[in-house]
Amino acid sequence: MDSATTNLTVDELNDTVLEIEDFCVDYGWGETAVRAVNNVNLSVRRSRVLGVAGESGSGKSTLVYAVTRLLRSPGVISGGSARLTYDDPTASDVKRRTVDLMAASGSELRAIRWSQVSIVLQSALNALNPVLRIGHEFDELLKTHRKDLKKEQRHARAVELLGLVGLNEDRLSRFPHELSGGQRQRIMIALALALDPQLVIMDEPTTALDVVTQREIVNELAQLRARFGFSMIFITHDLSLLVELADDIAVMYSGNVVEWAPAGDLYSAPRHPYTLGLLNSSPPLSGERHELVGIAGAPPDLSQPLSGCSFHNRCPFVLERCSRDVPPLRILDSSGRKAACWLHDDPTTVPVALRRVALATSPGEPAPGAPMTLAREEIR
Repeated sequence: MDSATTNLTVDELNDTVLEIEDFCVDYGWGETAVRAVNNVNLSVRRSRVLGVAGESGSGKSTLVYAVTRLLRSPGVISGGSARLTYDDPTASDVKRRTVDLMAASGSELRAIRWSQVSIVLQSALNALNPVLRIGHEFDELLKTHRKDLKKEQRHARAVELLGLVGLNEDRLSRFPHELSGGQRQRIMIALALALDPQLVIMDEPTTALDVVTQREIVNELAQLRARFGFSMIFITHDLSLLVELADDIAVMYSGNVVEWAPAGDLYSAPRHPYTLGLLNSSPPLSGERHELVGIAGAPPDLSQPLSGCSFHNRCPFVLERCSRDVPPLRILDSSGRKAACWLHDDPTTVPVALRRVALATSPGEPAPGAPMTLAREEIR
C-alpha cells in the first residue's frame, strides 16, 4: 500500500475520519469495462480539508460517489476499501466507531448519511425537489433523522441553518426556481450541516456560479469549518480555490492520484507536470497578471488500452520511458508529499520549470504568486 497515510503518526492515524485504500471503480463489466478510478489511496483527518483537483473526467466525482455508495449503474466498485470513523456520543462502550462503507447494509448507510457524512452536489437546482418549498426540504430531513423534534423546533432549526449561510427566513417559503444559483447552493450547504456531520463532501459546489459568489461561498465554508470543526472533501477543477480552503490537495488524472501534498507546498512548488499545467491554466492569487497557458491535447480515452504514464502524450517534459512504464505514486521528501512521475528518479532530469519553482519556496523568496511566473516562462 502506498497511501497518503504512509507517513502519519499513530495519533494521526487514530484521528482519521475517512480512509480510502486501493480503491477502484469501473464503468461496465467484463472486457468492456472502463477503469475510472484506479487504486486510489487517500485519507481525511479530523477537522481538515482534503482538496481533490483535476480536469473533467479525471475520476473526482466518481470516487466520492462510489465511496459513499451513491454511484449508479453501470458504475461498479471493483476493488479496495473505504472506512468511516466517527464520534458516537450515544455509545456507552466505544466512543469512536468505524464503519466499513463497502460492507455496510442499506439501513447502516441510511443511519450515517446526513448525520455523519453529508454531500453537497454539483447542481443544487437538480438536487432540490422542484415542486417542494425549501422549508419542506429542511422539515423532511429533520423529521426523518431527529424524530424527537417537534414541528416548531424543526422550523426554528431550519431558520438557524439559513442564518448560518447568510439567508433570511423568508427563503423557506420559496421554490428552488425562485432563488438564485448562489442561494440554492447555500441552501444545499445548510442542509448538509443540519445534523452536524463529521464529514462534508463538496462536489464542485461553485462550478456554475460567478466568481464573486464563488468567493463568498468559499469564505463562508472556511468560517463554518472553523466554527464547527467538521472535516471536508472539496472537489474542483480550480486549484486556486483549493489553495485558500484546503489543508492537503490530491491531484487526479485519468482515474489516478498523480500528486499529493500540503496545499501551500503544492501551489508554490508542484512536483508533477500535470499539476504545473493546472496552475498555469488559472490566474495567480497574487503578483502581476500573466498570460494563461493551457494544457495541450486532451485526456486519454480510458476505453482504450493505455501504456506508460497516462499524461505522457500531453507532457512537455516527457522522457523515453514515460510511454512504456507506469510511474508509481512515491514519497519524494520528508514532508510526505508524493508524485507519480519518472522525472524524480534522477535530479538532473527534473525540468528547469519544476526546479525553479521548488527553489523559489526557500526563506526570503518571493510570495507564491511569483514562482508561477517562472514556471510559465519556462513552459512557453
